[in-house]
Amino acid sequence: MLNEINLYDTRRMLAILEELPPEPTFLRNEFFRNTVQSDTDSIDIDIVKGRRRVVPYVRPVQEGVIIERDGFFTNTYKVPYIKIKRASEADRYIHRAAGETPYTAGGPAAQAARELVRDFADLKGDIALEEERQAAEAVYTGKVTIRGENGAAFQNIDFGLPATHNETLTGTNKWSDDSQEKNEILAFLRAKRRLLVTDSGISPTDIVVATDVSDVIISKFDPNNETSGLSSIRVDRGQIDIRNLPNGVTYLGFFKELGVDFWAYDGTYTDLDGTVKPYAPAGKIAMLSRNARFDRNYGAIKNYHGNFAAVPIFPLSWIENDGRARFVQIESAPLYAPHQVDALYVAQVL
Repeated sequence: MLNEINLYDTRRMLAILEELPPEPTFLRNEFFRNTVQSDTDSIDIDIVKGRRRVVPYVRPVQEGVIIERDGFFTNTYKVPYIKIKRASEADRYIHRAAGETPYTAGGPAAQAARELVRDFADLKGDIALEEERQAAEAVYTGKVTIRGENGAAFQNIDFGLPATHNETLTGTNKWSDDSQEKNEILAFLRAKRRLLVTDSGISPTDIVVATDVSDVIISKFDPNNETSGLSSIRVDRGQIDIRNLPNGVTYLGFFKELGVDFWAYDGTYTDLDGTVKPYAPAGKIAMLSRNARFDRNYGAIKNYHGNFAAVPIFPLSWIENDGRARFVQIESAPLYAPHQVDALYVAQVL
């Protein structure tokens, strides 16, 4: 039977429902807060690996004691490039768009203008998703993999996460093991906190885990299911508004013993091969600091229309000479770089 509309029936078009995942923001906005824009296709950063030293005393008549300067080294990274576009054919605007009535005012020209805005928003959202994936990979592996359209990696950027900061627990050391109790988990996390403070001089502020790890944590802290499972964790509602958290993020509380906020990150994305993957890998934890130098870098836009500008995103639109189609395109050169990797600890705990 044809989908016919009786023009004499009273009808109402409800608002359009777009079932699209919300734009991910947690890792990139909370931990990669420093934005660096460059008009080159590579970035350099000088890192001083020093230490704080106490100084000796001398008698006033003695010569001063020589204190050597700390050395430094330079890391150079090639910034990857994104260029995505979408085509809109002219004849599609003769027909009603989703959410519009058959008599929507404005006609095809107005509909085409609205569609242009939506196309740019969609492409921008796709880039935001890739940036969050990049940020998550940088946090949980200390590396960023740059992949082509077929999903094959053609560039691997390694930020040098030390082996002592990237561990895999085995046997009875796994948190899922029955022998692992709350006190053992806290002792483990305290030891890793001291490791970060010793190696980087920066105290961690957050622990971000996947759902399976948070489930284990809650069960260990509340084996009899008599409380909320967080009796040893303090929730400071005055400091964090738990009603306004990014999508896919659950605030579980504050570890008084460690001085860190505890988060479960359930967000997912659809990868290039069509599979759905989590931003926070299953079984992993990441201990990190909002005070560490984690940058979101943007390289030059390699487009004559953009005058090689140093901007995060460059939009472009054009109509084919024969008028058959309009293309919208967005270009960006993002690189999320955890420069102070000594302030980051990652472990496979399950």
